[in-house]
Amino acid sequence: MNNRIQLIQEFIRTQAVRSQEELAALLAEKGVKTTQATLSRDLRKLHITKQRDASGAYCYVLPEANRPQNILLSDSRAGECIVSIDFSGQMGVIKTLPGCANMVGALVDEHSHPALMGTIAGEDTLLLILRQGASHADILTFLETFIPNPGKRVVPAN
Repeated sequence: MNNRIQLIQEFIRTQAVRSQEELAALLAEKGVKTTQATLSRDLRKLHITKQRDASGAYCYVLPEANRPQNILLSDSRAGECIVSIDFSGQMGVIKTLPGCANMVGALVDEHSHPALMGTIAGEDTLLLILRQGASHADILTFLETFIPNPGKRVVPAN
């Protein structure tokens, strides 16, 4: 595993890797076979996100390279990334500033809560999947433990 992790970091540091398929092929060239699920876990564990390069294409970046200069991934500043929070049934959607959804998602995953099954992050959207019976208030209370005033960003129900 350590060799796989080191190779992933090396590939991302030294070249533009645009997809998990491309990363898996690079690893295979080095004799390391892996699955997409394992790569997803590795990328999340390493806090690797995607960011646009100079050509406008998305490629993976290491944590020290993926944070906007004025926003650090920390409990106290995470709220600055969040634009809105909306709920529908057993799902929540957190809209963020562009490029921040992975960072907020990593923070949510790091803190974890039994009412939350998981998260899926895009460029500026984080999907929260709630367990059956979990309330929106449960999730907001959980978010308040590490994000200041998330309730102020909740989209009112119609």
